[in-house]
Amino acid sequence: MANIELDGVNKKIKVDSGDLTLDVPGDIVLDADGGDVVFADGGTNLLKVTNSSSDVVLQPQVDAKDIVFKQYDGTVVATVEDNATFNIPASKLAIGGTAVTSTAAELNILDGVTSTTAELNILDGVTATAAEINLIDGGTARGTTAIADGDGVLINDAGTMRQTTVETLKTYIGAGANAPYFAARRSNTAQTVANDTYVTIVFNTEVLDSAGTYNPSNGIWTPGTAGKYFVFAQVAFTVTNAADWDSGTIIIDKNSAGYTDTNNKNAMAYITRRSSGSGTDSFYVSQIFDLDADDTVRVQFQGGWAGASSNETVGYGKTYFGGYKLA
Repeated sequence: MANIELDGVNKKIKVDSGDLTLDVPGDIVLDADGGDVVFADGGTNLLKVTNSSSDVVLQPQVDAKDIVFKQYDGTVVATVEDNATFNIPASKLAIGGTAVTSTAAELNILDGVTSTTAELNILDGVTATAAEINLIDGGTARGTTAIADGDGVLINDAGTMRQTTVETLKTYIGAGANAPYFAARRSNTAQTVANDTYVTIVFNTEVLDSAGTYNPSNGIWTPGTAGKYFVFAQVAFTVTNAADWDSGTIIIDKNSAGYTDTNNKNAMAYITRRSSGSGTDSFYVSQIFDLDADDTVRVQFQGGWAGASSNETVGYGKTYFGGYKLA
């Protein structure tokens, strides 16, 4: 039978063998006015239960040791490690009864995310699988699935992600292959051109204008999009005084450079053709231009020479002006 000794000097209860069981009808209260309850083994303090402003504090008393929480069968469910890490074994964390199956590496992807709660809540209701979302993750794998008109394509529409169809995209790309483009002609009435004067021909009827950038009231075209353009024009004219007629010039003029701009070869295209007598004639000219979005292009015509007295009229049967962007 074990002996129990009450040591009043050292303030100890000593049992010389076996365990000590405190069995009382009520509660067991450890009331330490010093604030600490210390658990020891063989004289070595292991754990101190104390308080900090009435917060309960569990503090190991041996350096470099952990506090380990185990189930009845000895399975570790959590460890407060000496390096101030709270370590939960894989598959042991649940939130609201739902197990968290993400790995630490997967959760660390969120490290540095600056999204707001509202932005993260956008994910609420997302039904995409991990494999589907991973397609966005810079993968290099390529499939050979045939593309059909009804297939979806993800686009950024002014900051909002939307789906459109391949057919819509195909139409857009096809329409832009040689766009913008335009074509205009002179119709209804002829235009009188003063002798020996460069005059802008007004092609007053639009035939085509993909971007609405040709002005039929003044004959000026502004492409609206920078690029290389093929521009063409034909002017049919009638000479009213055979004695005064010597030659004529047609210019496709960029930014009002005029005939005298000999340094900028892309600014104009011209042809001078001698004729004789009165009657109807026509000039055709074309050129590839390097145009900015706000450049202006027009057609100018000049007939006769200085000193002549007659005028010419630009006809409306064979007089046209057009251009398109090179794909």
